Amino acid sequence: MCLPKKENPDLVCFILFSSLTMMCIDASVQVEENAISDKNLNAINLEVITMIEKELEVYDLISLVFLLYDVPDTALDRLIILQRISRDIEGSHMNLLFDWALSAQGRPTWRQQFLEALTVCQLYNVIRKLGFNVSTIKKLYSSNEDSPHINPMKKVLYQLCENMTSNTFENFKKTLVSFDMNVLQYDTCELVLLELMSQKFITLRLLNFERSVPRCECQIEQLAKIIDREPELKRYATILRSTESKLNVKLESPSTSVEKPNLNITDNNTETCDYNEVFNMIEKLSLEDIPIDLKSDRQPSINLNDRYKITNEKRVGICCIINQEVFYPSKESMEYANENALPKRDGSTKDKVMLEKTMRALNFDIITRDNLNRNEMIAFIQEVLKKVSAEDSVFMLCILSHGIRGCVYAADSIPIKVDYIQSLVDEKQSLRGKPKVLILQACQEDDTTLPLVPDSPHNMRKTDFLVCWATAPELVAYRLSSKGSFFIQILCEIISIRGKREHLLDIFTIVNEEVVKKCTLWGVEQAPIVNHTLRKKLYLQMCG
Repeated sequence: MCLPKKENPDLVCFILFSSLTMMCIDASVQVEENAISDKNLNAINLEVITMIEKELEVYDLISLVFLLYDVPDTALDRLIILQRISRDIEGSHMNLLFDWALSAQGRPTWRQQFLEALTVCQLYNVIRKLGFNVSTIKKLYSSNEDSPHINPMKKVLYQLCENMTSNTFENFKKTLVSFDMNVLQYDTCELVLLELMSQKFITLRLLNFERSVPRCECQIEQLAKIIDREPELKRYATILRSTESKLNVKLESPSTSVEKPNLNITDNNTETCDYNEVFNMIEKLSLEDIPIDLKSDRQPSINLNDRYKITNEKRVGICCIINQEVFYPSKESMEYANENALPKRDGSTKDKVMLEKTMRALNFDIITRDNLNRNEMIAFIQEVLKKVSAEDSVFMLCILSHGIRGCVYAADSIPIKVDYIQSLVDEKQSLRGKPKVLILQACQEDDTTLPLVPDSPHNMRKTDFLVCWATAPELVAYRLSSKGSFFIQILCEIISIRGKREHLLDIFTIVNEEVVKKCTLWGVEQAPIVNHTLRKKLYLQMCG
């Protein structure tokens, strides 16, 4: 066995060239390979490899290095340098293919391996320039899963990279960070996968074997579990596991794990019927639409002692909005979550914009962030609380996300207890005695798979809080991707109409009536719920 001269033989346990590590070569494949012209094959030399490299785009070169290099550490180190200099120096390819070919010449099939890599990357123009018939080469390598030269698992991983959108790739990296994988600096999926190989997060290992049995042991289950939670890539999780089973010397079951019940996907994004009429009705709301028995019981004579004081009408307070629209799995969430990723909350940005517009009109200072993981979300709330000044009369926190009973989800699919969020807010000394409002557009369905028992929102122990959920426990909250959620849209509309005259508890009572009425109209059940420890009436404008 001849090892590459420029690579570390101590790392050979990771990945060796397929000609030494793959399944036995099918006799028909040997016949077809023998039919390839020796003259054309022999024309592939170091000089030709150098010329080919100069004509390649950087992303094609990265793919070829990923497929061809034996040792992931070597490939990763060199591609990191390529990634850096290619941003500044056009045409800097660093002789990566030349160095590979130089080290691979001791193997009689290195040219066939190069041809197969070109085929996998669909570089047919290069194959044609080398004098080969593209149809013949495609037939030989594209249709043969047990090809002798490129590791089939690497081919699957390459296809995974090719089918990742930019958004999915960013979510993929964020998920890996939760596994302590330092991958955020990488621009391409191939570099991320090489990092995973280098850190033994996934492995392709050379074994002692007989020629007639599979020759490469793979461990890719952790990667497959992550991919399984991305709906766009779910089929690749199946392909990865299938390929692993074929390649492993012994078919072993994945590491034992307790199967957990599926999480109910909450904060329903329903498109089963046309809700445009509902939102048209919301837009047409006026004072006359509100039933007379739901109007405020405020008397014409104003008692300033029964209400919270608004110190500065030009700055009522701070309204912090956290909009969780895009979710990705994390290591912690995967320990108890179901096999499906939390879906994107299409339409949530509509709610965010409506809240910003509504609260800005009431002279709130608006601070907004999108798609925060658990740690970022907690840090952001703490950061905003530091900005609360003595002139702020009200603190409002709006969270738009998926949820289960007593909890809201961060972007990394980890639930955060609302009671804990309340504790963060309650710790702010300058807010003691001032009203603190939490508006939660999230569901409250029960979930028995969580390793925690969330406090019921009814058991409030902190004073001067008002917590309003989009729906009551055990129910879901409905949202239309093109319009936003029933609850937030109706809430903002009522506040715009009533916010300068009614106190907030009355406003929420009106909102509850309107949400229930509109949802009933369309045959769905949703009932907002308000819990509070307010000691006075809360008006969002200065009265008197």
